Amino acid sequence: MNGREFLAQCMAVPAILDSLADDQDLREAGLNSGEIVLAVMLLEERVGRALGDDEIASLTTMESIDALLRTADASAWDAA
Repeated sequence: MNGREFLAQCMAVPAILDSLADDQDLREAGLNSGEIVLAVMLLEERVGRALGDDEIASLTTMESIDALLRTADASAWDAA
């Protein structure tokens, strides 16, 4: 699952993602604080651990979400 597919699950209006550049700030693109909190909670489930404050603060773009998901996927392969 990529960052766009993941984030669409957290949004009331996922169509916002259609015009979102990978390096565009998510808040500036229209994500609200509730959607961002939900995304963090689901990311923590996905990676299997609580995210640190620095990690949460760094989740500002689609690129950063994709990077975290890739790390989680790589860890899952390593554990298998």
